[in-house]
Amino acid sequence: MEQKKPTKAQMERRLSNAIVLVEKTKNTQSVFFSDKGVRLTVTEDKAVIATGFHQHVFDAYNMNGMSRPYLYTKRIVELALENDCEARDDKGNPTGYAYAALLETLKKKEDKSEYNIAYYFGWWLMVIFDGLYSIAEDETSTFLVYFKYMTILAANSILLDEHKEDVTNKQFIEKFQSLISEFTSEISETIVLKAISDEERIEQEINAVRESEVDPER
Repeated sequence: MEQKKPTKAQMERRLSNAIVLVEKTKNTQSVFFSDKGVRLTVTEDKAVIATGFHQHVFDAYNMNGMSRPYLYTKRIVELALENDCEARDDKGNPTGYAYAALLETLKKKEDKSEYNIAYYFGWWLMVIFDGLYSIAEDETSTFLVYFKYMTILAANSILLDEHKEDVTNKQFIEKFQSLISEFTSEISETIVLKAISDEERIEQEINAVRESEVDPER
């Protein structure tokens, strides 16, 4: 059944009640990286980092001035549009952009500054995506949420501690390992990853392939 287009009054009501609104303008730039499943969109005052199931929205300015997430996202969009990094299917049809292709293109340049920015941004994407959907009731999920919380707590404890001397990267890691051991020393031991035989693993892979063949959108 075809949906009716909303009336002007309905659209105005939706806009006035919107919790998050990022208005598209003539200067909006957007890139979809198919190998990461992520779309980066930048307007004059917002940067949106989106997958099929969530969105991060960053203002161009924050309490410290220009937002670093905004600036980096904007630069990655510009680099993708300026360089050859299109992704194509088996028939040669464009399917968007490929982050791996962008890295390869930038790596070939004599000046590695743009490559370093893109590589660093890839790290950051993994950091902000990690754990987004880890909240659940099973043993593995609850442990991972707890473990990631402990890692954040340990890192912040070091950052907020009083430093009368310089701290090197190796000293930071050593202190971090020490704090993780201290914070988790009294947890009761439970199984969080169950053993799986080679036969069971192969069967799971076969079932996954069958399911993907049945549902081409998977």
